[in-house]
Amino acid sequence: MRKNKRPFTTNEKVMIIFSCIAFVVLSLCLTFSIIDANKKKSITPQQGFPEYLVAPFIDMVSWVPTSNEYSVNGVANLSRIASETGIKYYNLGFIRLDDSKPLNSDGSLRWCWGGYYNLSEQGNDFFQYEGIKAAIYSIRQNGGDVIISVGGQLGVAPWVASTSVENIANMYMDIIETYQLKRIDLDIEESNQGLEENIRNAQAMKIAQDKTGVEVVLTIPIMPYGWTSTQKNVVNAFLDAGVTIKLINNMTMCYGYSAVPANEDFADASIRAMSNAADQLVELYKAHGKTLTRAQTYHMMGATVDIGYENQYNPTWTVDLTKKVVQDAQKNKYGMLSFWSVGRDAMIDNNAGIYEKYAHSNALKAYMQQM
Repeated sequence: MRKNKRPFTTNEKVMIIFSCIAFVVLSLCLTFSIIDANKKKSITPQQGFPEYLVAPFIDMVSWVPTSNEYSVNGVANLSRIASETGIKYYNLGFIRLDDSKPLNSDGSLRWCWGGYYNLSEQGNDFFQYEGIKAAIYSIRQNGGDVIISVGGQLGVAPWVASTSVENIANMYMDIIETYQLKRIDLDIEESNQGLEENIRNAQAMKIAQDKTGVEVVLTIPIMPYGWTSTQKNVVNAFLDAGVTIKLINNMTMCYGYSAVPANEDFADASIRAMSNAADQLVELYKAHGKTLTRAQTYHMMGATVDIGYENQYNPTWTVDLTKKVVQDAQKNKYGMLSFWSVGRDAMIDNNAGIYEKYAHSNALKAYMQQM
């Protein structure tokens, strides 16, 4: 109460009202600034990538029941997995186009996770998509980072669905900006390896790389004898376009029994594949006026193995096979080691060929710790 005090004058009342309004406006501005800062913090990379990288692949769309202790909104709890394994870098798959409506009426690309538009910035379901963003935030908060992979085995790749270099480039820049990526992976496999399609893909990525400085990784299939003309054409398309390729990640997996002789196991076949690709990469760069040694090309490549049971046409990929590839990676200094997939190794996904939790992660850590 204000007893024994004079009443406020009209001017004082006006000043008090304006002061209150100013305080409210300032408070709102500060609140929105904090929200915006937190939003930016949630996607801002903390650091770059190590020279010798261990970065397993994880399917960010594969549903993890919310009753599972490793689930965050239906997404694997990457922060917990990183804490338990010591591995801080991950390849996240896969961004591709909306399965139901890949292009907008203006030709722009409707990109999303796994072909589900509700797993995107524009179609946000405010549940699983928030889990995906939380995974990225948590890894970066703990000093790691992610590489987001575009393409993959399923669906139609953006560079196949669209014939517009400009629209594909705009999609890449949107993805890079949305997740503040320092490195992006293009998973180019199956029917998405066509030369004409990847010429425009490379041209689009050149535009995006020039504008953002993003590092580019190409994930491509390989056989024990090396790349076929299909994969060499893909690499050539990116070199012709002037894209600076940080890594070529070889899918050292699923050769089929007929492609591996009796005196080799599938790890031997993968090691032979890497050796042959090293020679091929020397020649591809030579044709583009750049001289590289085999040691340099090894360091420009990664190997991704397919752990556990995949199908009846390939043997179960055991921990001993992973360890053999790790030993060759240490010897020849691969640029990256990876596997498909974290869900299997963490025993979140049921897989008949996985018998011990984190066994393959621990095998890859030996590479990480000795390089």
